[in-house]
Amino acid sequence: MSDLLSYEIKEQMRENSHSLVEVMILEEQAFRLVLWNNNNWSSPLPEKIMESFPNQLVIDIKDMALDESYVDEATNEIILCTSFEGEVYTKVLQYDEIIAVLDLKGQPYTLNNFEQETVEPDVVYDMKPPANRQEWINIAVSGGIEEAQAEKSINAFIKNNEHLQYLK
Repeated sequence: MSDLLSYEIKEQMRENSHSLVEVMILEEQAFRLVLWNNNNWSSPLPEKIMESFPNQLVIDIKDMALDESYVDEATNEIILCTSFEGEVYTKVLQYDEIIAVLDLKGQPYTLNNFEQETVEPDVVYDMKPPANRQEWINIAVSGGIEEAQAEKSINAFIKNNEHLQYLK
């Protein structure tokens, strides 16, 4: 089934799951979270956890995990806090890590039954910032902003950012 879904549909499902987790934490509603185990916590997970759960990790967000997890007001990032083998771990929840959001009995609220997709590093690193002021304006215009407004905004942006003075 998941192979038939377009990238846009998968992205929407991921965003919906992320929003659901956010609301569950804000409403202090206990739930179970199934994540891809990317081992991207505040410190590496214990070896026993990594051996037992090398691909997917199931976490009950209740009690201490529910009390300590939060949504950062400044960034809107979801900060998960839980413990493994008596040690506290925290992480910023990435929306593409969520496989499922379940109730504590295991009944699904939402399920993303497709593989985690990774972006090839060379795609990210090959991106270069616009080389001059006109390229910045062209990007804004291609995004639907009127050229005069784009030029005014870019000029103000350059004026107020010392490191961009070379673009004048």
